[in-house]
Amino acid sequence: MKSTFLAALAASFISLGAAHGADLVLGHPAPLVIPDAGFDWSGLYAGLNAGYIGGEAKSVGAVTGVTTNVPVSGGLIGGTLGFNAQFDRIVLGLEGDIAWTGATGTAVCAANPAYNCQGQLDWLGTIKGRAGFAVDRVLFFGTAGFAAGNTTANVTPAAPAQTNTFAGTMGGWTVGAGIEAFVSDAITVKAEYSYVSLGGLQAPIGTLSSVQASDLTTTNHIFRLGVNYHF
Repeated sequence: MKSTFLAALAASFISLGAAHGADLVLGHPAPLVIPDAGFDWSGLYAGLNAGYIGGEAKSVGAVTGVTTNVPVSGGLIGGTLGFNAQFDRIVLGLEGDIAWTGATGTAVCAANPAYNCQGQLDWLGTIKGRAGFAVDRVLFFGTAGFAAGNTTANVTPAAPAQTNTFAGTMGGWTVGAGIEAFVSDAITVKAEYSYVSLGGLQAPIGTLSSVQASDLTTTNHIFRLGVNYHF
C-alpha cells in the first residue's frame, strides 16, 4: 500500500509539472517580427552640388578639317531639383541641374602655331532620368539625359581680319552613375560621376578664323558631391 501511494503521488507531481510547463508556453508566445519596409525615397528634392570638371574642347576647320584640341579643367558649383517615385526597391526619377564652371584651358592653334587657342565652358545644365536600387537609406543609381552649356573660344594674340573671340550655347547628352544616402529623415548626401558630350556649334568666318568657319565641340568628365533636402 505504501509503495502504491508513493507511485501515485509521484505521477501527480509529474502531471502538474507538465501542465504548468504547457501554461508557460501558451501564455508567453514568441514576439511577432514585422519585416522592415525600408526607407521611402519618393518625393520632391532640391539641393546644391560642387566638384571637378575636366575634358577637352575641340575646334575643327570647316574647310580644311584642321583640328585643335584644348585640354580644359576646373571646378563647378550649382543647384539641383528633382523628383523620385519608388516601386518596392526600384527608384525612378527626373532630375535637373545647372552649374557655373571654371573649366578652361589653352593650346597652340594647329592651323597657325604662332597663335594660342583658348577654350572655356562657362556654364552647364542637364535634364536627366534617374533609375536606382534602394537599400533602405542608401540609393545606387544611374542617369542619362540631355545637356547644354555655353562655351567661349578665344585666339591670342589678336590676329588681323577677325574678332578673335566667339561664344555660344551648344547641346548634347550625358550619362552617369552615383550613390546617395540619407543622413537624416530629410537630408541626403551624394557622390556622382557623369560624362558630358556637347556639340553642334559653329563659329562663323571672321571670328576665330579669317578664312573659314570653325566647328566647336567639348567632352567632359565630371566628379561632384552634393547635398539634397527632401520635402
